[in-house]
Amino acid sequence: MGNRMCSYCGGTNLVEEHDVLKLTEPFGGIATVEVIKIKCNECGFIEEDDRNDRVIQKELAILKRNSMIHILRDLNEKGYTNAYMERALGLPARTLARWKNESSMSPSASGSALMRIIRTFPWLLHVADCQFDQEKARTIFLTNAMTESININEQIKNWSVTSGAFTSENYYLFAIGYSRDIPVETISGCQQVFDNINTGCICANQ
Repeated sequence: MGNRMCSYCGGTNLVEEHDVLKLTEPFGGIATVEVIKIKCNECGFIEEDDRNDRVIQKELAILKRNSMIHILRDLNEKGYTNAYMERALGLPARTLARWKNESSMSPSASGSALMRIIRTFPWLLHVADCQFDQEKARTIFLTNAMTESININEQIKNWSVTSGAFTSENYYLFAIGYSRDIPVETISGCQQVFDNINTGCICANQ
């Protein structure tokens, strides 16, 4: 291998070995690339070849682009338009469209991280749209937390779910209700009777 020496022992009896490296990107899928490793027959030390970085970065760029395409497609399917997301997040107009459609326009690492977080917790868009008002953010968070806690329960996954979080000067009210298309009869105030319906309600004084 020319004048190359082992970076560990300085030996020159080196051989190339080929291996397959699996690459993953959140929401972007999985890819494999062939990489070269240099093994020293004198001490057994194995190190990466300098050419691997270019191959890996090229494939990662493809995965990152696929990731952004999938993230924006999923959010659009949930009803979030690019214009709404750009307005809520304070992004210039058509930024998301360029990230999705123009191969020469890639988001920064922070931009990619932001969209992954939004894809994981879409309700954060509503928090941003409310200018991060603390009280509104708390209500949005608690409402979504309650809904999620019900949705992950497989025993009631086919039921209709309602949830809410309400705040006042003296208390917080968290309410969860789920039903099988049975009408709800309102008695008074926050008191509700559900015929053959399971409900959960937690009140906590401030």
